[in-house]
Amino acid sequence: MDTCKACGTILPFSGMKCPKCGFAKDGAGAPAGFGGPAGGFGGTSTAAAARMFNTDKHVLTMNLTKFRDLLAENEELKTMIRPQSEFPSSDEQIYKKRSLMKFFWPFLVGGIGAGFVIYLISILISLSTVTTAATQPSLTAQQAQTYTSHVTAGVYGGYIVAMAVALAIIFLGLWLSRKKRDAFNGNADLMNRMASERYQKGLKNERMIDIYQDNLANMKRYEDLVPAEYQTSEKLTQIIECLKEEKAETVEEAIALLG
Repeated sequence: MDTCKACGTILPFSGMKCPKCGFAKDGAGAPAGFGGPAGGFGGTSTAAAARMFNTDKHVLTMNLTKFRDLLAENEELKTMIRPQSEFPSSDEQIYKKRSLMKFFWPFLVGGIGAGFVIYLISILISLSTVTTAATQPSLTAQQAQTYTSHVTAGVYGGYIVAMAVALAIIFLGLWLSRKKRDAFNGNADLMNRMASERYQKGLKNERMIDIYQDNLANMKRYEDLVPAEYQTSEKLTQIIECLKEEKAETVEEAIALLG
């Protein structure tokens, strides 16, 4: 890989004619002021040679700066990129919400069951009273009527108690179930939001991976400019400063100066 001495265009093959300005190393097709027979550096005038030299150095510095920026960005991305497997692969709601009946049905069944048991007990007590009365042969009509009214009151009383207990359990269960449902669904919403945020971070992480890989591909254009041991943003910055401050004219001179 080489660069055009006239305009700085990167050339795929060393020594080839520049496709942009037509400049060639042998002077053929050179633009005005370059590669002519006027003498000076390589057949050019002194001013043209100086311009060619300064342009070459400017292109070198520019390429080194691009290389340094790509390296610096990738060094920063290395500290930020995480394995993509740590993030959800989709933005779906992975924590499902629950309906009220999911929590309420045990209270409903329990309330109905408790009411039925209480009512059944009241009926059994009433039947026991009737059986006791039937064993008394000298029972008067008034006493029989009293027993009958007691049995009826016991049955209705049992029914009322059974209904009261059943409704109390059901309403208590309804209140507790709503609290449990709201707490569970609120937690599910929170977990889904966290999962969604992790998914968005995964998308950002994936974009950073793409940028990192693109930078690696772009850096291949500049890898031949400096030795591998100097391909860090810090060392490239030092080389660029030497070139800009006129302390060195080439990368080799800058490296020798830095020691």
